[in-house]
Amino acid sequence: MSKVKYDLKCLISRLSSDAHKIKDRKVKQKYYFLKEVANSPKSIKLICGKWGHSREYFYKWAHRLLDQGEFAALEEKSKAPKYSPNATAPRIIKKIKKLRKLEPYIGGERISFKLRSKHKIKCPASTVNDILKRENMIDKAYTKRATKKHLKRYRRPFPGYVQLDIKYVPYKIDGRQYYEFNAVDHHSSYRVMELYKNRSIDSVIDFLDKVHHQMPFKIIQIQTDNATEFTDKFSSSYGKEPSGKHAFDSWCMLRLIEHKLIPVGEKEINGKVENTHRFDDKEFYSQIDPKSFEELKILLAEHMKRWNTERATKTLSWLTPEQSVREAYIKAIAMLNYIITRYSCYIKPIKYTYIGTARVENLKKKKKAKRKTYVDRYLQYLDWLDKKAS
Repeated sequence: MSKVKYDLKCLISRLSSDAHKIKDRKVKQKYYFLKEVANSPKSIKLICGKWGHSREYFYKWAHRLLDQGEFAALEEKSKAPKYSPNATAPRIIKKIKKLRKLEPYIGGERISFKLRSKHKIKCPASTVNDILKRENMIDKAYTKRATKKHLKRYRRPFPGYVQLDIKYVPYKIDGRQYYEFNAVDHHSSYRVMELYKNRSIDSVIDFLDKVHHQMPFKIIQIQTDNATEFTDKFSSSYGKEPSGKHAFDSWCMLRLIEHKLIPVGEKEINGKVENTHRFDDKEFYSQIDPKSFEELKILLAEHMKRWNTERATKTLSWLTPEQSVREAYIKAIAMLNYIITRYSCYIKPIKYTYIGTARVENLKKKKKAKRKTYVDRYLQYLDWLDKKAS
């Protein structure tokens, strides 16, 4: 018998009383394998062949057990390299943790966008999520999505379609309940928010005036639910149809704005404004502790400004609502120019100039080539599409 087998036999006989305490299945298999090799009169090669192992495998674990003298030596060690050249740098991990602590409601995609736009650091959202999980900064309890009738998400092609709703402030201040009036554009997510002490008709009309003046575009349609602040549809004196005499309807008629009511019990149709309520709870109300109505009003105004000018989202191709409105204007102008040049090319308006009292047709002058703007490039792209289709 070799010295390794003899020493192993003595050690295993000494540790056999603790063998029943082994809970790891792989450790237990190694223990029985080494025990059989040590106690068998047959050669090491034959016993290793029976178990499907090589002699190198036996010597590796036998020497490890003999060196440490306990069953913990049979546990598998991590095969991860001590140094990985592709690992995320500690300074990037530090920035990710800092961004998450400053805004605990943002996820991996938004953190990745902030790293790219503000710090010029490229770090994929999947990597950010892995780091957050490793640092125990992500809650693993994910909620199931509601299976509603109107699950399809879409955006209006241009601004002007506004959804309006009233939200309860989630906690009372000085023992009083306050209300957040909220209007959001369906295309750009541009928002107007205001705080009121009640949800009366006067408050609604005052808020509509503010929406009309603060929205940076012409309002085409305002969509609301069937609350009594918005319609008299279910008033006993008018039956089940709106009379058109409600203060909300009168305000819209004077400004040539359509007032659209959603079907009863289908709030998901007004999902754009309903989602903003959820974001407000997550990103605003959970992060503040106002002591008065005036303080909350100031904080809400700051939150509205941040939403419109700083909060870029993936839905808007990582643009802010303000940038999205500007881009919509540029595309609209480009499209109008395209339509005019494409379908009205046979109409050539004559430009005139005045020399004294005589009107003379302008002479064509050679102009220097200008640098192509965003609109020019968009028109060039539309012409290419038209040629490709034809």
